[in-house]
Amino acid sequence: MRPTPSVRNVASSFVVAAVLVACGGAGRWGHARNYVPNSEEKSQIEGARELDAPMAQLKPEQWKGAKVRFFLVVSERKPAPGGAAYLTGKIATLNEVNNCENKYDDDSCRVTIKPTLHETVHATIALRAEDDVGELRVGTGTLVRVVGQISDATDPDDGKLVVQGAWYRQWPIGYYIKEGDFKQ
Repeated sequence: MRPTPSVRNVASSFVVAAVLVACGGAGRWGHARNYVPNSEEKSQIEGARELDAPMAQLKPEQWKGAKVRFFLVVSERKPAPGGAAYLTGKIATLNEVNNCENKYDDDSCRVTIKPTLHETVHATIALRAEDDVGELRVGTGTLVRVVGQISDATDPDDGKLVVQGAWYRQWPIGYYIKEGDFKQ
């Protein structure tokens, strides 16, 4: 017995709905097998150079005015002028494949960085209200993706680069992991 046209249409609708749900984005926290920039992030990182902090300090004329992008694990947060946050931390390298607690469940995946952190840098960022206070605020241990320009000034305490952030995306502790934290 062959299914009637209406039964086929209903079945087709369920298949289409399932595909659409499965193809939805990785959400705010990037729960997916591979790193997925959100739509705003894609436009912000376009044309930005990956920050090479030692080269930027060694040859500042080649980096001055350049749009840069980098991941930062925050070690300190202080107030900055105009209500912004002054973040200090080390540059992190993104692992393109995220680690997952369960290889069959994308919700168990976390944005993943390499275990070794690199140079210290500073970033001044105007935080959104939901990232400024509360349980998921930007603070010590937070992973932040920053897009901005290298400032003419360096940090007065350590002489390291300061980036004036124009855009950011953040992951609080527990919303990202270092490579190897989950067994796959």
